[in-house]
Parts: sequence; C-alpha cells; structure tokens
Amino acid sequence: MKKIALVLILLAVLIFNALRFWKLDTIPYGYHVDETASAVTVQCYAQRGCDAELHPWPLFGFMEYGQPKPPTYIYPGILWAKVFGATVPSLRAYSVFWVLIGITGLFFLGWELFGLSFGLVLALAATCSPWIWVMTRVALESFPTVVFAIWGLYFFWRSNSWWNWTLAGFFFAAAMYAYPPARMQIPLMMITLAVFEWGRRPWRFSSIGSLAGAFILLMIPLALNYVQGNLAARFDLISIFNKDYLASLGKAGTMSDIITIFVHNYLLHLSPDFLFFRGDPSYVHSTRHMGILSFLDTGALIIFLVFLAMSFPRKRVVLTDTRRSSESSLTNIDNPVIKHRRFLIFLAVNFFIGIIPSALTNQELPHALRICGSWYFMMLFTGLMWWSAAQFFIGLWPVIALVGILSSGVLAWQYFTLYPQQSKGMFDYWIMDAANQISTPQDWQQFLLTFHQRNYQCRYFMVNRLGMTCKQANDTWWQLFHQLKDRGLW
Repeated sequence: MKKIALVLILLAVLIFNALRFWKLDTIPYGYHVDETASAVTVQCYAQRGCDAELHPWPLFGFMEYGQPKPPTYIYPGILWAKVFGATVPSLRAYSVFWVLIGITGLFFLGWELFGLSFGLVLALAATCSPWIWVMTRVALESFPTVVFAIWGLYFFWRSNSWWNWTLAGFFFAAAMYAYPPARMQIPLMMITLAVFEWGRRPWRFSSIGSLAGAFILLMIPLALNYVQGNLAARFDLISIFNKDYLASLGKAGTMSDIITIFVHNYLLHLSPDFLFFRGDPSYVHSTRHMGILSFLDTGALIIFLVFLAMSFPRKRVVLTDTRRSSESSLTNIDNPVIKHRRFLIFLAVNFFIGIIPSALTNQELPHALRICGSWYFMMLFTGLMWWSAAQFFIGLWPVIALVGILSSGVLAWQYFTLYPQQSKGMFDYWIMDAANQISTPQDWQQFLLTFHQRNYQCRYFMVNRLGMTCKQANDTWWQLFHQLKDRGLW
C-alpha cells in the first residue's frame, strides 16, 4: 500500500510540475509591466552587457521604477536568453525552471532529514501549493530567493564539514541578493538555525569560519550598494515609515503609530480569507479562488492539533498498525509533537519571521510574494505532519497521495479555466493585443503614440517585433519622449 502510494505521489509531482510549462504564452494573458521590464533588462544584458538604462555591467539591473533586478536573476538569465530567447513567455519558463530547482531542493532536504518517503511527501506539498503556483508562472525575479534558502538549508544539514557549510553560506547570501525581504528574514533565520542546532551535533570552528567567511565576503558588494543609496529607494517609498503614507492615515509616525500599523499589517497575513479562502488580493500572485494554503497544508494543521491533543493525557493511547497486524502505542515519546518539538518550534518561528518584512510595507497587503520566505517552512511542517501520521497509520499513505492530487487538480482547473479571463486586467492585455494587430509602419507610429508613457512595454515590442537592438529601442523611445515633451504633450 505504501509503495503504491509513493508511486502515485511521484507521478503527481512529475505531472503537475510539467503542467507549469503549459500555455505560458497565453496564461496569464498579456504581459505585466514587471515582466516586460525583466525581458528588456535581460535582453540588454545579453546583447550589450548593460541594464535597461544602458549602464554597462552593473551588479543590479536598475530601471526607471521599482526595485532593481538582482544579479542572481540577471546573470543566469543571460545564458537562458542566449538559448531560449528573452521573450516574456521564455522568461516565464525561466521562472518555472527556478521553482523546479526549489522543489528538487526540498525533496533532497526532506530525504536528508527523515528519508526518501519524507522527501516525496515534501515535494508533493510544494507541488500542489497555491501559494507559489501563480507567481512562479510570471516572469518575476524574486522567487530564486526561496530556492537559494532551501539549498542553503540542505547543505547546512547535510554535514557540518567546512565545504558543506561554505556552500550554505554562499546560498544564504545569494538569497539576500535575490529579494529585498530576505535581507531581513535570512539573518534572523540564521540566528534561529544556530539556536536550533546548539547541542544537536558537534560544531567545528573551521566549518563555522567557512560559513561566516563565505557569507560576509559575499555581503560586501550588497552592503556597498546600500551605502551608495542604490537599493534603499524602493523600501523608502513603500514602507510604513514613509511620511506621505503616514500623513494619508492621519498619523504622526510615533512609535505607537508604527506598532499599530505593523500589527494590523501582520495580522492581515494570518486572516482566514488569505490563508484558506481567497489568498492574495492580486491576480499576479493568486487565482483568488483558493487561499495560499492547500488541502494538504490544511490537513497538516488538523493533524498537528490531533497530535497536540493526544500529547496531554498521561495514559497510554493504543492504536492499530495494520502493517504488522498487531497493536502498537503512541506514547508521548513517539508523538511527533513531542518527539520533534524543537524542529517544530524552529519551523513555526521562521514561518512568523517571514511575515515581518511584508508587514513593514504599505502596499498590496496581504502579499503572498513578500512572505515567500515563510513558504518553505510551511512545506516542511506540512510534510512532517503527514509523514509522521503515516508512520502510525499506514492507511494514510493513499490519503496523502489522493489529497495531494485533489489539491493539485482543483488548483490546475481553477488556473487554466477561470483565471485567464479574470486576470487579464492585471497583465495589460490591451497593449499586447494592439501590438499583435500591427502590420504597417503607420500602425507602429500609432502604437508608440498611444502607449508612449509605457517605456518598457514599447521597447519590448520594438525589440521582439521590429528586431531592434536594446540600444535602438531605447534611443527611439527617448527621442519620442523629447519630441512630445517639446510639444507640451507629455
């Protein structure tokens, strides 16, 4: 029974992850401005070694708006663009490629912690997670932060040899480059990791030194960019400390005001609507038909509460293990809530830490992407609860497979049938439709005049439809800008 269930789990993981690549050119329909900005940036790096604003070989790809594109996305993206092109559908596939590396990392991490079957359950939990399905089919630069953190944990727990911990330090540092919220979350996670590991296994000074050395060395360029003021502008604009934002709320920015706003924002991410029913309010991150937690995640919470309730009575609880056709007992020593309490506390603390950066912002809350640093800790919790329960009730193995398949199936049905039409407005579909109808030079002139304020969208289509280079598209757009400005039309 267990072997058949594990085969079903493996098949579900392979099939539903393959679906991530399906219809990337039409779902989501249209291109979000952040996607065209990613495409223009990667195009420019691949063509002439510059960012979207033609600065030669900067560490971060700076743009005229939003947060800079990180090197962890851009530089591997150059190779991707050379092979597959830098169109938005291609970069959506690039995003899917990243999430598959992350799910593979979770599988190996689970195998390292508790064995092969746990790794498969963990991969299934990640595969059917609504939390990341939508956002990882969009050409965004942020999700690699999760991938780096997962592989950092894998090498940290794999062995305490100096080279494993050097790799852990490298991946933790890379996670901080990939997405601004990780620059708060990862250091706090590393502190809790040190507390969790204290006394569990011998610490080697060479390993500690190699992890710290790799991490600090790689942090120097990031720190220099902050000192130069290159990376702080975006957070200054969207943080709860922003003076204009506070004034719009009628707040003076006192400590009491900040704490009140932070707590309110934080609790939005723990609301039942966000967790279980509707999810992220943005169609860029969610189908809006399911919370960020899957049926497997919800089931894991229920299993946890059952195990927690069973940990209170002192008397022995007798359970039947059908595999041995004999009676076995679930004592407090065996109860996973007791047996793995230290690990569960570590997971819970880091889940809640991952929400802090998003609660410090003032836009689009609750925000599933900004709290993606909590995602892999939720997956570890889900996997541990189901796997632990199946150790005592072998009949749960088919249930794990069926719940995972049901969760993935419902999510896929919602995404491929309901989501495309409902999400169109978030992806500027009218710009793509207009570009698809262009057939003459006059049509191009009208297109550029109509969307003249859409810098990256215009440049994207000039490169991918007219065959312009990055520089030609940039020069054409700025020439139009100055002509309209001189005529008082901008």
